[in-house]
Amino acid sequence: MKLGGDAAEVWRRASSIRDIPKYWHGTRSLDVVSEEGGVVRAKVRFAFGGAGEAEISKDEGRRTLTIDYRSGPFTGKQVLVVGDESVVATWDVKFRGVFRVASKWNEGHFRSGTVHALERLVGGA
Repeated sequence: MKLGGDAAEVWRRASSIRDIPKYWHGTRSLDVVSEEGGVVRAKVRFAFGGAGEAEISKDEGRRTLTIDYRSGPFTGKQVLVVGDESVVATWDVKFRGVFRVASKWNEGHFRSGTVHALERLVGGA
């Protein structure tokens, strides 16, 4: 998604781990459990049901935020990169349990949710 604004400000919003639910509405809550060696461990509750654990790391120089979902309705990674002219989020996750049955619907829902989250990050809302 095109930035059309200040990349540093978008990165400030995107890298604020405690604010993830503000921009990513699929995340109902995120509770930091520990911070060690540049990795934040958190308990995550999802808006669509379910909970899990994640490890979150950020690379300030590359303006990259990586969330590694370790347990819950899906596992895998989300990577968010704030460039000088655009912001990009990629997902590489596998659905588990009953969420696997609706994985095609989930993919579309994740895609739509990602677009809306990026709009909120870029727009600051």
